[in-house]
Amino acid sequence: ISKSNLYHYFKNKEELFYELTDGAAEGLKKLILRFKDKRFDLHTGQREYQVLLTEEVISLLLAEKYGLLLIMEQAHGTRYESLRTSMIDMLAAKIAPMLADDDNCLLLAQIMARNLLDGTVQILKNRVRPREVRTCLNRLVEYHTKGINAMLK
Repeated sequence: ISKSNLYHYFKNKEELFYELTDGAAEGLKKLILRFKDKRFDLHTGQREYQVLLTEEVISLLLAEKYGLLLIMEQAHGTRYESLRTSMIDMLAAKIAPMLADDDNCLLLAQIMARNLLDGTVQILKNRVRPREVRTCLNRLVEYHTKGINAMLK
C-alpha cells in the first residue's frame, strides 16, 4: 500500500495510529481495572495466579499484538504515552507491599514490573506463532511469580 493510498483512508499519522491502537488500549485499560479490582491476587496461590494472569494477558496479546507493540514502543506524544508507565506503577503497587525488604520494596517492585513488561514486549516482537507466545509468556510469568514468592514477607 502506498502512502498516498493510506492517506485516502486516514487524515494523518495520528488518526492511523489510533485506528491501530485503540482496541489494544481498551484491552489494557480493562486488564488494569481487573487488577485494581483484585481479580488477580498473589495470595490465591502461585499456580492459580500464574494461570489467571497468563490466560488473561495472552488473550489480549494475541488479539492486539501490533497495537500493543505500537503503544509500548511508539506512543510518545499520544494520548497513550502514559499507559506503559501506568501498567508498571500498578504492577509495582501490587508487588511492593508483599516484599520483605521494606526499605527497597518499591524500587525492587518497579524493577520487577518493568522487567515483566519489557519481557512481554520482547516475546511479542520475536515470536509469531500463538503457541510460541503462550509458551514464552508462561515461562516469563513463572519466573516472575517464583521470584516474587521468594521475596515475600
